[in-house]
Formats: sequence, C-alpha cells, structure tokens
Amino acid sequence: MSAAAGCRRCGTCCRQGGPALHGPDLHLIRSGWLRPDDLVTVRRGELAVQPLAEGPEPVAREFLKLAGQGGTWCCLFYDETIRGCRRYDHRPMACGLLDCTDTGPLLAIAGQDLLTRFDCLEPDDPLLPLMREHEQACPCPDLATVRRDLQQPDTVRALLAELEAAVAGDLLFREQAASRFGLSLGRELFAFGRPLFQLLPGLGIRVGASPAGIRLSLAAR
Repeated sequence: MSAAAGCRRCGTCCRQGGPALHGPDLHLIRSGWLRPDDLVTVRRGELAVQPLAEGPEPVAREFLKLAGQGGTWCCLFYDETIRGCRRYDHRPMACGLLDCTDTGPLLAIAGQDLLTRFDCLEPDDPLLPLMREHEQACPCPDLATVRRDLQQPDTVRALLAELEAAVAGDLLFREQAASRFGLSLGRELFAFGRPLFQLLPGLGIRVGASPAGIRLSLAAR
C-alpha cells in the first residue's frame, strides 16, 4: 500500500516531530523552500528518539531537523485546521517515504547521508567561523554519560557545578553572537543547536535562575 493510499491524515507522525534532513533535501534550502530559521541542529551527544526506537539514544553525528511549533516538536508545517502539510509539494525526502503501514523505506535511510548546518551555508558565510568556534568552546556533553553519572551520589555535586559552568558559557556565547549578528531565535537554533540548559530537564535536572545565574539541582524523585 502506498503512502498516498494508506495515509489516514491523522497527523500523528507530524505531531511527533519534523523529519531529519538528508542530502537530497539540500535543494529545498538552496531554492528557499526551507530557511535556516525553519531548522534546528541536533548536536552530537544529545539524546534523541530515532525512528521506531523505544527511547532516546545518544546522537552519534549531528543532523538537522524541521523546527517545531507552539513549544512542541510538532512539525512547523503541520496545519491542524486542514490536517495536512503546508509544504506538501516541497516536503523533505523522509516525509515522502513515511508510510505508517510500511516503515521499511524510512528505516532504510535512517542515519544515512544526514545534512548538517555546515552543509547549508556558503563557504564565505560569516556565521561559519562562529559556529565552529561555538562547537569547540561549548560542545554538547554526552548526555547518556551525564545521565549515568547522575546516579553516583558522591560526584553529583561536582557534576552539577561543571554543568552550570557549561550552561553559563553556552548562554554567554549565544548572547554575544545574537548581539553581533542580529540573530533571530530560529537562526540561533540552526547555528548552535538548542541551549544546553534546555536539554537537562529530560535527565531529571531542575533548572532555576538566581542573581548569580542559572543554578542546577536534581529534581525530586
């Protein structure tokens, strides 16, 4: 059964999140059908749910995916009023392969030929050096390792202090870059991925603000 014949237009796949982008999708960016502001970088070390996986796993290589809407991962282009896609004729390759009655074609491309933010910019784009600098200065920790280390009572305090310093450095870098280049939030998420502090609550870390900056603690269990 083909995707067109089998789709019930329930919106479940779109609400679960926009797709990762693959090499053939680069033409959508080059032609302007997708803007950097429509995309989010998922960096190496983050936890992400892979197709048909039971839970989040560490990302081995970074990739781009369509941004969400309304504070959720629901695909930016999903329109609830029509129960369909506002970019259907110019949708990413993974969307064209998705068929909930036959996941084989989608699984066949999972993790293959993934686009990254560095593939999408011209060599002389002034953001490129800044993106590389951020990746060197503020790498995403391997969150699977962080999750494991949070189970060690003797080292939790030191680990949280280390993460606080990483969060502060990441936010400072972003603030300076946004001021220098006039970055929108969408362009920031494309260039640098999600801020580290947004990745921590999923590990059971509570993020709070204080006059001295962001403070981290373990959420009640």
